[in-house]
Amino acid sequence: MISLAVKCLIVCCVLVLPVTRCIAVELEIGSRFPAGQNEKIVVKNDAGVRNETASFGFGEVCYSSDQVKTWFVVMRIVGDQVLVEFECVPSVFGDACPNGTQTSIPFVQARSRLNAFAADTEQHFMEELQRPVPRFRGPRE
Repeated sequence: MISLAVKCLIVCCVLVLPVTRCIAVELEIGSRFPAGQNEKIVVKNDAGVRNETASFGFGEVCYSSDQVKTWFVVMRIVGDQVLVEFECVPSVFGDACPNGTQTSIPFVQARSRLNAFAADTEQHFMEELQRPVPRFRGPRE
């Protein structure tokens, strides 16, 4: 009887585990997801933005850096649009968007990018867990 219960428990765990790993992440204010390299960003700041060498007015285009990890932070969700703020290092040059640049993207796109980032992070975490732990010998005499 106990062996039957153990077998049922194992089968249930095998069936439920893949489902629990596929749960989507909720898009909410403060959520962060990475910006793509050289991603085109349309400025939505009312007064525009300025980096070290250039300024960009409302509706002009600037780009994310291809050398520095940059992020979008969700500021506001209105209907099917999401207002995001670009987050990067404080000093950028040329046609690069400065820190604090705001833009809007469709809700579906923001949610899918956040879910893709979460899935990638989880996969990386699981790979790190499965990596064998190096064994060190005792101190040398």
